[in-house]
Amino acid sequence: MVEEKEDRFTLFKQGDERIFRQYYEKYYHALCLWVVRIIKEETRMHDIVQEAFIVLWNSRMIIESELHLKMFLYQVVRNRCFNYLKSKRVEEKYIQEYLQMEEEGGFEDTVIEEEVHRIVAQEIEKLPEEQRKVVYFHMEGKNNFEIAEIMQISVNTVKTHKARARKTLKNKLDNLFIITVLLGL
Repeated sequence: MVEEKEDRFTLFKQGDERIFRQYYEKYYHALCLWVVRIIKEETRMHDIVQEAFIVLWNSRMIIESELHLKMFLYQVVRNRCFNYLKSKRVEEKYIQEYLQMEEEGGFEDTVIEEEVHRIVAQEIEKLPEEQRKVVYFHMEGKNNFEIAEIMQISVNTVKTHKARARKTLKNKLDNLFIITVLLGL
């Protein structure tokens, strides 16, 4: 009996598909039940077990015994189940985020809002360097005095840069403002 097992295992390692099929039939059902125990659903059960057998076939040269083969299959199935559960959690997270965006104003509104921000950022980048710095510091919540101190310029110069930047941005973004008002953003 032991010799027969060893012969069968040797044939498997040599690529005998008939012996592989015997192992498949021997462990398939038990592995399916184990998948259901881990992931609590049957939808991916067959796929996970079949993937495990593919991995077994491709790794047969490193398998040392029938016991190792069985342990190897269970380990691969367990890892595949954990990967599935991980990906399912990530998928559920994205679905929740999408549903939350829909509730908070819709996905389209978010896309439009992001596009508006991108266009505004592009126009700010086109400003002269001093005006651009003043705008960025202002966006960070700094007041005119703090900006003047950081940039080592007078408060009046900060006000001038801010006024010029505002005028330039207003001229460039006037149509964008109208669009956002019409869309209710």
